Amino acid sequence: MLRKDDIQMSHLLFPPQYGYSQTPLDKGVPSCTSEAVLQNRKNAWIQLAGHMGSFSPAGPHTIWKKRISKENYEMKAYQALMESPATRDIIPEFFCEVEHNGEYFIEIEDLLYHFKDPNIMDIKMGKRTFLESEVRNPALRKDLYEKMVSVDCMAPTDEERKQKAITKLRYMQFREEESSTSSLGFRIEAIRNSGESPTTSLKKVKTRNQVMNVISKFLERHPQSIRHILQRLKTIRVKFAESNFFKNHEIIGSSLLIMYDEVGHSGVWMIDFAKTIPVENGMILHHNLPWQLGNREDGFLCGLDNLIKIFSELIEGQKTIS
Repeated sequence: MLRKDDIQMSHLLFPPQYGYSQTPLDKGVPSCTSEAVLQNRKNAWIQLAGHMGSFSPAGPHTIWKKRISKENYEMKAYQALMESPATRDIIPEFFCEVEHNGEYFIEIEDLLYHFKDPNIMDIKMGKRTFLESEVRNPALRKDLYEKMVSVDCMAPTDEERKQKAITKLRYMQFREEESSTSSLGFRIEAIRNSGESPTTSLKKVKTRNQVMNVISKFLERHPQSIRHILQRLKTIRVKFAESNFFKNHEIIGSSLLIMYDEVGHSGVWMIDFAKTIPVENGMILHHNLPWQLGNREDGFLCGLDNLIKIFSELIEGQKTIS
C-alpha cells in the first residue's frame, strides 16, 4: 500500500514525463460521483452513477476510488482477479491501494481513456442487490411501509395494511420488483450518450421489451458495435463460470460497464466489488439458482445470460432488416 508521502515519487501514479508533482487530492481536482467518469478535451468530469465523492482523477490513465466501508473487499477482489490470467482482462487494471489523510483509495485503470467521447451504459447485475446481513432482522418497520406505499399504494398485502409495517427484507424485495432486477437479473443503472448529459432515471425500466428498447436506442449511434459487445459478454460468461474466485464469493452490487464510440471502439468490463464477499469454507455458489436466506446465491449469471439473449436478438433483428 502507498501512503501520501510515497506518492510524490511514485512513477505508478505520476510518470515524470507528465509533469505531475502532487496527488490528485492535493491538487484540488473535484471528486466525481461516477462508476464511469470521463475527461473530455476541456478536462471536464461528468457524473454517470455511483457514491457521492468516491472518485478522483489520479494519473493520466488512472482514477482513485474511495473505500466506503471499513472492509477492503474491493481491493482483495481486484488483487485476486488480477492474479488470474483468466479474469484479469474482464476488469479494469488494478494498481495499488493508497492511504491519504486516514482514508483509503484503490487506484484502477480509467477505462474511458481508451475511447473518444464514448457512449456508456452501467448495468447493475444480479437478482439480489442487498447483503443477507442487511435483511436478517425480522423487525417490522413503519418507515419502510410508508416508503413502499409512497411508491405503490397497491403493493402492501392485507396483513401489511393492518400492521402498517414491513420487514426490511420485504422492502428490499419490493424495491427490486420495481425494476428488471427481480425478473431479468439486472437493471440499467445509468446511460450517457456521446455529447449528452447522463440519464439515471431508469429504475422503472422493468419489462423485457422496455429493456430491449433502451439498449437498442443506446446502440443506435454505431450498431456495428453490437457484435463485439455480444462476444465480450460471452467471454465474460465463460471466464466467470470457470473462475474459482467467483465460485466462493457472492457478487452483490457489481456492474457491467459497456462502452463504445463512433470510431468503432467498444468494450465491456466488470466493475464494483465493494460487496464481493467470500462465503464459508466449502460453500460453492452457482450464481444462477433461486435465492433463499442463507444460500448466498446472487443471480449474477441469470442477468448475464439474459443480457446475452437480448444482444443476440438485437443482432437477429439487424439481419432481418438487412
